[in-house]
Amino acid sequence: MENLDLLLTAQLLNGVFKPKTHVTVEYLEWQYLKNPSGSACIGYLFEANKQISNYALIPKIFQNYLGERITLGIGVDLAVSPNSRGKGLFRKTIENSYEAGIKGNLDGILGVANSQSSPRMTEAMGWRKLPSFDFRLLKLSRSETALKTFQLQSDQFKKIAIEGVFDFETFEHPSEFSPAWNRELLEWRLSRPGADYYLHTCESAFIVSTKISLKGLKIALLLKAFPIDMNKTPIPIAPIASGVAKYHKTPFVAYWGQNQYFEMNGLKVPRKFQPSPLDLVVHFFERNRDFELKEFELLDFDAF
Repeated sequence: MENLDLLLTAQLLNGVFKPKTHVTVEYLEWQYLKNPSGSACIGYLFEANKQISNYALIPKIFQNYLGERITLGIGVDLAVSPNSRGKGLFRKTIENSYEAGIKGNLDGILGVANSQSSPRMTEAMGWRKLPSFDFRLLKLSRSETALKTFQLQSDQFKKIAIEGVFDFETFEHPSEFSPAWNRELLEWRLSRPGADYYLHTCESAFIVSTKISLKGLKIALLLKAFPIDMNKTPIPIAPIASGVAKYHKTPFVAYWGQNQYFEMNGLKVPRKFQPSPLDLVVHFFERNRDFELKEFELLDFDAF
């Protein structure tokens, strides 16, 4: 992305997606340039000094119990200018991202796609669809876990982390792959411009949440869960979720993904009732791998 002007990228993304909150250069600098795992590898096209397409690969490291590590680019911000569609630019942009990813030492791409675009990636581009994760409303319990909650702002997480609660070195990875985290990565992820994150801590876990409004209904979203003591897993999520629900003053705590350390029991929401069902698709640049994900949650990509 040596010659990419992020102001032009922001203009493209705002023009294509028309988000309620505009994409800013500050946000793109955070996501594309400040990730401790490496800068984004980007496929893009220009026409008449305007950026007309974009596909960014955000480096993320995955590890299994054997210690094998692979680096995939989480595919984000796939956009083609409406005035340039129908010219094969979708495929060309993705192919350009392959070149950028190989140059950036990525092993491949992990895409989080909605159910409308994932067939395009698998059928037209030859990617492999991974098993889908459930979206559910977590079960709450009558007895809630007492939580200490912080609304995260600026460098507040860094101050909390200094207390030594967040020891990622003891985490055991499953037989399949799961995201590798450390304190530096979490500090970066929780510093996303404009985000509204809450950190809940208790004796057994620390949880990252946010809150959304869906058709006027307030819902808490559990974005990521980390155990504190690996020897006391799996941890029932219901008492913790009850504490999260009480803090956010809502009867609903929603969760998407999978986490081997927690019993994420709850009501599965059928895909036809989900606002935007998510699929996971993967593509490796040089050789196919026996890659399966054992753990992946909303904070592991850019949804919130």
